[in-house]
Amino acid sequence: MKIKTKIPLYTGVTVLVTMLTVTLFSISEFRKSTLKSIESYRIEQTENIKKQLKDHVYTTYKILDNSYSEIKNNYHHKSVNFEKYPIQLQQSIKDIEQISFGDAGYIWLNEVNPPYTVIMHPIKPEMNGTVQVFYIKDTQQNVYEAFADVIKKNNGEGFLEYDYFKPGTNERIPKLSFIKLFEPLGWVIGTGVYVDFIDKMVAKKTEELNSQTNKMIRIILLLGLILIAIATFTLFYFSRNITNAIYSVKQKLFHMSKGHIIKTEKNLRSDEIGDMNKSLNELIKGVNTYSEFALNIEKGKLDADFIPLSKNDNLGISLLDMRNSLKLAKEEEAKRTSENERQNRANKAYTMFSELMRKGSDNINELSYQIISNLIEYIKGIQGGIFILNDENADDIFLELTASIAYSRRKFNKKRIEIGDGLIGACAYEKKKIYINNVPNNYAEIRSGLGTSAPKSILIIPLLMEDNLIGIIELASLIDINKFDIEFVEKVSESIAASLYATKINAKSLLLQNEYNRLLREKESFNSTLVEKEKDIKRLRRKLSKAKDDKSILSL
Repeated sequence: MKIKTKIPLYTGVTVLVTMLTVTLFSISEFRKSTLKSIESYRIEQTENIKKQLKDHVYTTYKILDNSYSEIKNNYHHKSVNFEKYPIQLQQSIKDIEQISFGDAGYIWLNEVNPPYTVIMHPIKPEMNGTVQVFYIKDTQQNVYEAFADVIKKNNGEGFLEYDYFKPGTNERIPKLSFIKLFEPLGWVIGTGVYVDFIDKMVAKKTEELNSQTNKMIRIILLLGLILIAIATFTLFYFSRNITNAIYSVKQKLFHMSKGHIIKTEKNLRSDEIGDMNKSLNELIKGVNTYSEFALNIEKGKLDADFIPLSKNDNLGISLLDMRNSLKLAKEEEAKRTSENERQNRANKAYTMFSELMRKGSDNINELSYQIISNLIEYIKGIQGGIFILNDENADDIFLELTASIAYSRRKFNKKRIEIGDGLIGACAYEKKKIYINNVPNNYAEIRSGLGTSAPKSILIIPLLMEDNLIGIIELASLIDINKFDIEFVEKVSESIAASLYATKINAKSLLLQNEYNRLLREKESFNSTLVEKEKDIKRLRRKLSKAKDDKSILSL
């Protein structure tokens, strides 16, 4: 069987079976939904009717209650004899007698206690003032006794279902009644509706839904037949086009297949698809995309696209492995070059800073400026500053700005930062590096030592010597500071700390020496104050000795 026959036949059968299944399922589900809707409608209408019954009884209760309230101060009747009712109450009963609603709906009154005398019945006035006995079907219980039981069991009101004669007929029809006790007079107020009224409403609704269901079924069947016809015609038309196209492709592939010979799979098909498989097997032998890919590799185009012809294409996989090896070698070469450049740059910087540290300076501010300017240049930053620990007064230790640069310009700012205050103070307190990138625009709120500018990244390094804080370096950049530059600053910070500490000690020693010389001169000139000056000299000697000891330790 040719494929042009198989396609419309198999697909047509599949579409037919599918449509029938969907149609039957849709009809079944729609009918289930219809039954649920009918039941929900019945429950809903029953609840509505119950509410209406309660509303009518509550209205009647209010009429009696208003009438009773008007006369209860003037009359104290204990008898329930109709002829003895006050005029107001008789008028209220007549008003209630006129209440009617729906299909034969009315209000009746009867006593709650035996013998359950009927007070008022608007449909059968001959029952007024009489004792009626009407047994509920299949029981020996009087319906009026059942009213009393419902009232006792349900706190004075409730529903009761029973069979009763519908006005105008001699047939007992199921009826749903609602009764409520009017306690001041011991009366039962009742009303009801015949259930056949609900059945009629449900039957009407059922008829409407069944009509909709049948209409929907007809539409589904009609659409199914139309779709099957369209699908069959379309598939027949396209199957002929497909088979013609396959034949054309087969002929072209046969001519392209001349070339390399490889193992082919045995072809068991005798239709057009079988012919195409045969041509494709031949094509696999002759496909030659390897030369173009190899040429791209030769030209250095290592990202040229190439996909192996199959997972068993050993030659193609080997070419991809070769390309990946070349790319890896190129990346490794670039990485080595970058690493060498970075290492050379770092070595030059180490040499420069070593020379700078070796020369030193007697002026700590000038040395700080030289250090921070070179660090900013090294990391390609925009701002920077050096803060030296001022511990001259043990009761007032703080960080003092000794040099700052912003956008290649030297700043002569005086700044004092307390230990633990802001980023600088936090770094001094923790003695740990702080690095922040993606600095927000409101950088000033971070309380940086550099002011209100908003760089992209901030690097703060503590200057430590044997875990003792000497100062803080703060650097800012408009770009991220790479990890290699951060490591460089951390390493060189040890030498910077030692150099700044030495300069600080030298300056302190020089200051103490000058002070010592001044006091010696004052001693010679002012013998009268010799004792006081001797004390000062001894104090300064101790400080000088300590400073020299510190200097000796540093030199070691």
